[in-house]
This record gives sequence, C-alpha cells and structure tokens, in this order.
Amino acid sequence: MPPKKNTAKKRAAGGVALKVSVPLGSPIPYVEDPLPSGPAAPELPAEIHSLWCMICRDGAEGDVVLYKCDACPRVMCSHCIEVPTGYVDIVQGVDVLFLCLSCHSLRSLRKPAPYFGFYSANLPDRGGHPVLPHFLRLNGKFEAASCTLLASMPVAIIHFIISATDEVITPVPLLSHYLEHFFPNGGYTYLEVVFDVATHKKIDAYTQTQQARVTQLMQHLGRAGCIFAFFSNHSEQDSGWLFAGKVNGRYIAMSITQVLSTVFRPYLPLLKATNMVLLVCASIVTHEDAFVELKQAVLDIKVASAIIFPAKRFQPLVATNFLLALAELVIIEQLDLHKVFPSLLSLSNRLGLHSKIISMTRDNAAHFPRLFVTTYARAHPQTQLWGIEVPSQCPLCGSTNSWSEKVGVTASQQSQGVAAQDQAAGGKSPHRFQIDKPPGFLVNAAKSRNSGWFQSPSAIFPSPSVQSAPISATSSISQAKCPRSSKESLDETESTRKKAHN
Repeated sequence: MPPKKNTAKKRAAGGVALKVSVPLGSPIPYVEDPLPSGPAAPELPAEIHSLWCMICRDGAEGDVVLYKCDACPRVMCSHCIEVPTGYVDIVQGVDVLFLCLSCHSLRSLRKPAPYFGFYSANLPDRGGHPVLPHFLRLNGKFEAASCTLLASMPVAIIHFIISATDEVITPVPLLSHYLEHFFPNGGYTYLEVVFDVATHKKIDAYTQTQQARVTQLMQHLGRAGCIFAFFSNHSEQDSGWLFAGKVNGRYIAMSITQVLSTVFRPYLPLLKATNMVLLVCASIVTHEDAFVELKQAVLDIKVASAIIFPAKRFQPLVATNFLLALAELVIIEQLDLHKVFPSLLSLSNRLGLHSKIISMTRDNAAHFPRLFVTTYARAHPQTQLWGIEVPSQCPLCGSTNSWSEKVGVTASQQSQGVAAQDQAAGGKSPHRFQIDKPPGFLVNAAKSRNSGWFQSPSAIFPSPSVQSAPISATSSISQAKCPRSSKESLDETESTRKKAHN
C-alpha cells in the first residue's frame, strides 16, 4: 500500500523562507497619527478592589458579603471571617474601616498581634480602635499566596501572530478563555494582532489599522491596567531571522530588528514594563547574530521580561502547563514573575523534555539598561544531569536505553582514537565518556523525586566590559568556568554494549 500523504497542520514554530533585508515594494509616504496622550485615557478611581476573596478565591453571591480592605485592593468574604451576629450591621458602617489579613500580617511581622479586622475612624497604625470585642476568627486557609491581589486591575492580553493559513498553533486562546472568567465585569480584554509586514504596502495598512486598536486598548486599561504580551512566529532555520509574511505565496524572512520594530511600533507605549512570551523556534537563539539582535530588541522595547523556549522544533502546545501556571500566578494573582519562576518550573517537568527555558529580565539599577539572561534546563540523573543531554544511543553499537544508572554530565566525549580502539577490542570494554559539571545549580523549589531544573549563571547583556557593543550571552556562559571537585566529574558507562557485541 503506498504511503498516505500527511495532511496534519505544522505545529513547530520554525521553517525555511526567502531572506530579504528590507520590505519588498516601494515605501508609501504617510503621516503617522500620534498616539493618544495620557489625559485621553479615563482617570480610574484610586480604589479598585478585587472581586474574589483572598482566602477562598470565591466571589459574592446571595447573602455572602465581600469586605473591602481600606489599605489595598484585596477583599475577604463573610464565609472566611466570622463576624459576630450582633456586629454584622455595625462593621458595615461608613465610619468603620477594614484591614485585610494580608495587610495585618505585614504590619505585625515584627510584633505579632491579634487580628481584629474592623476599626473605627481609622486604621490601627493611625490610632484606630477595634470595633469587635475580641479578635476576628478565620475560617478556612489561604488557597493562594498571602500577597495575592486576585485580578483587581484591568488586564489585557495582546497576542501578536504571523498571518498565514498555517499559522503557529499556540495555547494562547485557551489561556484567554481561562482568564476571562476572572473578570466578569469587563476588566479583561484579549487582542489578537495578526501581522504580515513583508512589503511596504502591507506595513502601511498594518500600522494604520493598529492605531485605532491602540486607542481603544488604552481606554480600557486606564492608568492602572496591565498588559501581558505573546509573540508567535516562525524563525528561519538557517539564519534565525523571523518570518515577516508572504509574497506571491512564499514566506519572506527578515532580520529580528526589522520584524519586531515594525510589528511592535504602534504598541510601544503599552509594552513598556510588560512581560512577554516569545513562541519561536530555537534558530533565533542558536544563531549568535540573531540572538544578539533579539536581546537588543528586548532592551529597546523596554519590556520588564521576556521568555523564550529554545527547542530546535519548538511546539508551543507543549508549554501549555507552564503558561497556564504563569497566567494564574502572574496575571490573576499579580505576583512577581521573577519570584514565582521556580514554582513555574516545578509544574513543568514534561516541558523540560522538549525545551529549555531562557528568561531575559530587564535591570534599570545600573548606569545603563541591561538584561540578565538566564537559561533553565531539565535535569535528570540518567538522561540530562545538570541540564546536559546524555546520548540516547550508544555511538558504537547503536543500543538504546543502555547507559548505567551512574550517569554524569558530559562536556566532551572521549577522543575518536579511544573510541575506535574500544570498538576494535571486540566490545569487551564498555564505552565511556566524561561529563563535567557546568557552573550553576539545581533549583531547590523545582526538584522532584527523579528530576528537576538546572539554572545556569545569568549572563549580562550588554557585557559590562563592552557597554556600547552588545555581545552574545551564550558565549559568556560557555567561557565561564568554576572550580569543581573530583565528585563533579563523572563517567558515563554503556553497560549493555558489551553484551551486544559478545
């Protein structure tokens, strides 16, 4: 029977395209409409409270009351705090202030104090006195971090995605469906920005179309809202350049700077200080020039952080668990991405089988903006110790799943001469290769019984020694060496190869 033609949709975010240095066609002169200034956006009230109890994460329905904290946007429900029957109406008086458990814990960190919750005239640190005769009893337990805000501010997800019939398949629409239920009163919006910027004519049409959408988005967010951005595209495998669109049915690839600056230009005022996830294949990282361009673009856009998954044929759907956890912790609970990153890793062991994770975090503390570029790789005692992959097959006999349990991390294989001599010996000696432990450490919070995540030292971009000339973070990591003990260099033994040759 002849083989059937494969009609499955391409899921990997990479491929081959015609490379051009500039958009095709002639530039079209136009005057770009200025983006709306700050005062055009509605001034939101200073008091914006969550709709969800910080303890049970539930809302108010029926006779359930949500008590709004007068020091932060958090709320607590009447199911989770036990207000005495005779004081239910009193605590809802206009002259009574409420202090949530999170704010109380922060204020009593050094000096423990009973939690009264309700105070007359003012908060306790400003002379307010407890309304209740005894401390407030709590029901239940925290189901989220005590510093969680639970979607108290307007949120927008912007998904930039290449325009094509075989577009990148991503879990972003699923994330959007998950998020919208936390904002029942319209505080959430999802904006899908489809782009094709392969020609000057298409760039002109794209830019003018987006200006109206940016205005609407700014009105939705006001001054207190936040944005989370996704960028889904293919990367050209021979150069790392990004696909810009199609011309005459054929993909066109352009430099990272050209594509990102064109696509993001209308949204630059909104993208500042946001978090971004890049759903692109590894060629954008493996080609040094392309990776330098990417890091410089991240600096120029001024996002707070950017995450990329450098798998050779990255399939975004594999990262669904990681992105769902990120949506819950960072977008809904509004926790700091850097602080919750170990928790994201702990929920993503299967993602580690497919891809490493690279985090690029902006730092403005120095005299000039810079990025901390950190690589995380899955670590497994038999297949990927210290984040370095062990060959899945013996290079001599071809056996699979045959390495002994004492597996080490290999930096370099034995010389070809030693391997040939071993093969000529009739396979009586096991094949060995050595792996040296690289600089870095296992992330404690992401450890499980059989695997974990290995964090490499953060590289700084641009390099401190060459402030004006960015260099690749990959080279600085590979050249860094740290002293190691004899225990940090292990031998890998192919234990069944001898049996295969005997």
